[in-house]
Amino acid sequence: MKILLLTPYLHTNRGNSTTAKRMASSLKQNGVDVTVFAYEEDEWNEKIEGQAANCDLIHIIHFYRFSKWAKKTNFQLNKPYIMTNGGTDVNLDLDNLGNRAEMLDILQNARAITVFTDDAKAKLCHAYREMRLRIEVIKQSVWFPNSEEDTTALNLVPGEPALLLPSGLRAVKDVFFLIEEIAWLQKKYPKLQFLIAGMVLDENIYETLKQYIEKYSWIHFLENVPIENMVSLYKWAHIVLNTSISEGQSSAILEAMQTGCVVLARNNPGNASIIEDGINGYLFNDGNEFLEKIELVLTEHEKAQWIIDNAKNYVQTNHFFEDEIGAFMKLYQDCLQ
Repeated sequence: MKILLLTPYLHTNRGNSTTAKRMASSLKQNGVDVTVFAYEEDEWNEKIEGQAANCDLIHIIHFYRFSKWAKKTNFQLNKPYIMTNGGTDVNLDLDNLGNRAEMLDILQNARAITVFTDDAKAKLCHAYREMRLRIEVIKQSVWFPNSEEDTTALNLVPGEPALLLPSGLRAVKDVFFLIEEIAWLQKKYPKLQFLIAGMVLDENIYETLKQYIEKYSWIHFLENVPIENMVSLYKWAHIVLNTSISEGQSSAILEAMQTGCVVLARNNPGNASIIEDGINGYLFNDGNEFLEKIELVLTEHEKAQWIIDNAKNYVQTNHFFEDEIGAFMKLYQDCLQ
């Protein structure tokens, strides 16, 4: 089987990049001939044109970004194809009637559409309720490449506690949502360290972050950390945060849970699809609720360890690497019959 995997990003370290790398690796392990093309980063050329002509099926990541790119480049889909949601395409673009219309042709002609959560499926079904779309829920799994960097090479300051926010700097991630609460917490725990790790996607947010870093010595930023080195950050951290206004299904949350961190995440449908509050992590709606729950983590150590154990078990049971690729292999075969 020959698959052309089209992803918006591959070379920069974003959620779609992690998804594409994980899928390409697992497909190759299962004997699939995979060609990956990052349509937002690379130029289409004769070599990729030839690989596209010879593939059996095209797998596309991100509905709206691909729709825009295909329209701009006049790309013709002349092979069977399936589509996988990105995150913002379901949580933001569907709410924009113009964007929704632009995705229509791409979606209605797909052999199948895959999403990470039941909530995403419900949103698609509602938005395109007059269409008969084949929508499958395939949960993300956790995958790390073999290479791993020592935390000492990253010059990380040990924290008691060490708080990690793995997130690109863009509006939907709302990385300053808890900044006042964390500043208050740092006065109580003077050895606290807070690290944001991700891509600079909005220069205005980056400028604000630099001001915070200048003001507070305990705030740090690492840009463009490759997935190969993320294990080191999770091992450094005691607590991993997610402050996103909306999420598809955060691979960073799953990675943190598997690695042994306690996750505190903002309460949105994507995060709530993973975290059962007080069982395998904590959900918060505002800063006060965040402070209440992080105090539980920092003071009730046996409960925190219980949550860590539950989180690991949850990921291994519900987001197993082999289950995800098995579901895609079956879907490919169904779509090619």
